[in-house]
Amino acid sequence: MPNTISATLEDGMLKTVFVPTIADITKPKVSELTGSGVIDLSYYLAGDGYQLNHTQEMIDDDREGSATVGQIPGQDKFEGGTMQVIDNTNVDGADNSAVETLKRGKTGYIVRRRGLPTDEAFAADQTVSVHKVTIGIKTPVAHAPNQRQMSTINFSADPGSQDEDVQIVAGS
Repeated sequence: MPNTISATLEDGMLKTVFVPTIADITKPKVSELTGSGVIDLSYYLAGDGYQLNHTQEMIDDDREGSATVGQIPGQDKFEGGTMQVIDNTNVDGADNSAVETLKRGKTGYIVRRRGLPTDEAFAADQTVSVHKVTIGIKTPVAHAPNQRQMSTINFSADPGSQDEDVQIVAGS
């Protein structure tokens, strides 16, 4: 196979927002992703600060008449949701919208888009991931020399979450 497949760096090409409400998780509207209460988390998140594992259980498929055991796909699982964010707690005049919004027990949606510049606005027909989430605890990241003040915010994702198979639709 010839080496003709291009590869693209993700640096500066990720957009992550927290959205308070989405009417249909499979068809988010541009207006929902840009409206009131939406917090752009892209510049709060550390470079590797967003983690959510989406896995699928595999179920053994053993048969009486066979000496081998196969597997069949089982349930999807979302686990290990964490965000490492800049935390400006007690810093006078500093923006701290992410930490102030992502409080324990808060529900909403985290929408992520790859492959377009971070600052480019959401538009119809773009492909995104939509994770319905409940925010958990905030834990300060341990102090280290020459480090930004950061916290880790845990979250759980609803089983109905969608990984990069959702198209944004026009409309308000």
